[in-house]
Amino acid sequence: MGRLPILKSPLTRTTSHHGNHVDEPAELNTRDESLFENPQFEHYEATSNIQLFFDLFFVANLSSFTAVHEINSRDTLASYIGFICVLWFTWCQVTLYDVRFATDSLFERVAHACHFGVMVGLAVIGPNFLASPDGWGPLQQLSLILMVSRVVLLCQYGSTLFFTWRYRKTRAPLIAVMLSLFVAVFIYLGISFAFYNRSAYDAYIAWYCLAVAEVVSNVAVAALWPAVSLWKTHLVERMTCLTLIILGEGIIGLTGTIGKIQTLDGNFTSTDIGTLISAVLIIYIIYQLYFDSVALEAISARRQHLSAILHFPFHLALCLAMEGTNQVLLWVHISADIEKIFNPFIDSLENGAGTPEVKALLTDMLTDVFSRFETTDVVFDEVQRSLNETLALPDTADPFEVLDTGLNAITEAMKTVIEGFGWETPTEIEGEGIEGLDAAYTAFTSVFKITFGYFTVCTGLILIFIAIFALLSFRPGPDSKHYRLRYTSIAVTAGVGLGIALLSLTTKTGAGENLGESPWAIAGLMLILLALLVVNHLPQGYYHAVVDKRV
Repeated sequence: MGRLPILKSPLTRTTSHHGNHVDEPAELNTRDESLFENPQFEHYEATSNIQLFFDLFFVANLSSFTAVHEINSRDTLASYIGFICVLWFTWCQVTLYDVRFATDSLFERVAHACHFGVMVGLAVIGPNFLASPDGWGPLQQLSLILMVSRVVLLCQYGSTLFFTWRYRKTRAPLIAVMLSLFVAVFIYLGISFAFYNRSAYDAYIAWYCLAVAEVVSNVAVAALWPAVSLWKTHLVERMTCLTLIILGEGIIGLTGTIGKIQTLDGNFTSTDIGTLISAVLIIYIIYQLYFDSVALEAISARRQHLSAILHFPFHLALCLAMEGTNQVLLWVHISADIEKIFNPFIDSLENGAGTPEVKALLTDMLTDVFSRFETTDVVFDEVQRSLNETLALPDTADPFEVLDTGLNAITEAMKTVIEGFGWETPTEIEGEGIEGLDAAYTAFTSVFKITFGYFTVCTGLILIFIAIFALLSFRPGPDSKHYRLRYTSIAVTAGVGLGIALLSLTTKTGAGENLGESPWAIAGLMLILLALLVVNHLPQGYYHAVVDKRV
């Protein structure tokens, strides 16, 4: 292990002190800029250990936030998207610096320690992110954390400018990036005062606009000035590493779903097992489709810049699709669980059972629910009171009178089951008797609409973005047949993605709920993705018997 310098130049050793090698003697009137016109930066060929360590902070943030932030309403969906936006663009800003200018020095290690601290700060704020209109404190803290992140980046770019100042072509782009960071620092500071004075709760929207503007301007600078270009850096590898992290988070979410079912129900049916296997295969096939489409070798600068920007909506859709897969898997189990718990009681009414039998089934049903699912003392006391009133009815009473008297207890039990698995149910249900019970069931199952909607949209977008990445990475060869087949497979992938996204419209008619409750929602998607995987490999001629002999 060599001596660790306090500061280190990001330039290669051949250009860090003397510029490019000059074969001919320089004229006396030669200006300094002509000798130092094209700086050569010391690019990493692959992701370094400290960059991988920084990525682990990203996945830790994602895991902790997902664990406490279940998407069960439009508000929670919006806050989930907002937090991922803040997290991803903060990660991306650090990455855009690292892939071009990062060195191993005491200064850079301290800077990365600060970035790690920023990620820890985001993890602390995550559970309270947009939690309620009274959460002014966490919003102010988050704005200051983002400001600190940009201050650290400003210092890092400043060190790069210090070492490359004699290179004429690096001054303007580095100063432009530093100016954008300087402006961002003061905007984040101003937003923190808006939260401190409690004058504008919606000021957090400026975070999103500013984060996008920062990254777009940084990439635009890289595209306009070749001296600081992202071309031939390992940016694509960093993006693919993050894709792997998100897919891994999807697997972690699946294990959490398994644990929740085991804890609340303790029973896995054959349907649950089949759906779980399909969910794992969905993640695996998406992994194959993505890495078969993205070119890890160097592509043109414009394509690489466009690919980098498009990875944000792709990663956002991937995060939501992974969460949606877990939620759909859970909902399939909930639907089967509700039928198993409540159908015997409903069937007894429809089949004309006597009042004693109906009361016994009602008692068994409520005992089953509240022995497995936690609830508040207020709800439990209310259910107990309703059950006592029902049991006090004479055995000669009409069975449907038992339903009318115990309807409140039944709806609370159904609500407890659904909320126990993580969904937020409606608070008021109107109606009496069978009609009231049907209204309660319809209202409770309607909470799944938002899940099925974003799940189908995001899954479709994933396929569309994979098709775009394949198009950006594709290099036509001399074989025209291969050329046509490849474009056909890309078009098929995009078309299937559009079709899956349009399935979200079925939530308007109720067909989406029926499809989402079916085990074929996950299994069918898996089969569609499997067919796409075959279609995507056909143009490449992978499906023929070949023995690769290597000596």
